[in-house]
Amino acid sequence: MRRPLIALVLVAGAVATVTLASAGVADDAGVGHGLGIRLVDVPVAAADNPRARVYIIDHVRPGETIERRVQVVNDTRHPANTALYAAAADIGGGGFIGAQGRAENELSSWTSVKPRSPFLEPGDRRLATVRIRVPEDASEGERYAAVWAEVTTPPRRPGGILHVSRVGVRIYLSVGPGGEPASDFAIRSFTAARADDGSPVVQVLVRNTGGRALDLEGRLRLSEGPGGLSAGPYRLSPGTTLGIGQAEQVSVVLDKRLPDGPWLAEATVRSGLLKHTASAKLTFPSAPGASSTVEAKHGAGLPWVAILALVMAVLLLAWLAWLVWRRRRATGRVSDTQPETLTHEDRLVRR
Repeated sequence: MRRPLIALVLVAGAVATVTLASAGVADDAGVGHGLGIRLVDVPVAAADNPRARVYIIDHVRPGETIERRVQVVNDTRHPANTALYAAAADIGGGGFIGAQGRAENELSSWTSVKPRSPFLEPGDRRLATVRIRVPEDASEGERYAAVWAEVTTPPRRPGGILHVSRVGVRIYLSVGPGGEPASDFAIRSFTAARADDGSPVVQVLVRNTGGRALDLEGRLRLSEGPGGLSAGPYRLSPGTTLGIGQAEQVSVVLDKRLPDGPWLAEATVRSGLLKHTASAKLTFPSAPGASSTVEAKHGAGLPWVAILALVMAVLLLAWLAWLVWRRRRATGRVSDTQPETLTHEDRLVRR
């Protein structure tokens, strides 16, 4: 079954490359910018999902086959014999972890890449097709793998070190009948801490409560501080990945000059199109270590939005009522001052 795909715009000289941990390239010593790889196609149904524009993310039934294209670029100063292949991956400790070498799992064994060994001159870009053929008897569940582009640099002298560089695109594949499992997460708690160097730290515990893996990002704001101070927004630790049922802390290190508090901390966390906001009252410890954990209050900021919406609605209704009253009043004045209309018979009698 083929799904409609959108080809992402490729900008010459500005190709984004992705490793399994974060955006970047694999650099070889003594060369240019390095080897890069990026996803080209995204399913039409997922066009608005920023994760689907970077990673291969899909839900399929047993027996289905999907295809995606990737672009490989050689931004080094030397020709490159590139190897393209799929290998196993897993999620743990808040990260998406690629297996060593070409270790296989179920998903990588279902995945093929063509061409497998493109030769790239300096500056060359080459499209490759990733095909995932799911067996008819595949069990239900989500699986992880990665498509790698790899370059091996031979040692410069006999007995030297063989240097291997690779960059990859993640694969998140859900298999099962029916529609895709729902994704969701919950912000559970906040912890105020102080690092050994004296910097205040906020840790936010997030749990994956849905049926798909998540890649988290978010922002933290501080308000209602001493003297009415506010700070932020600060970026929560990027690159945190949660498998199904997993929980991890996302954190941010703040400026040492920040007062201990108390503060109202508000975190907004996203994964793709999902977004949740929660808040808690925090006070940073004066010495290195962690203070007590505070349960998150959800929907931070929503009461003010609701109040503002209610006030606007009341003002709108009052304005409409005033318009109706004004129109009726004007109509009444016109009818009171209109001259009496006489029929032909009335005119004859009054003469």
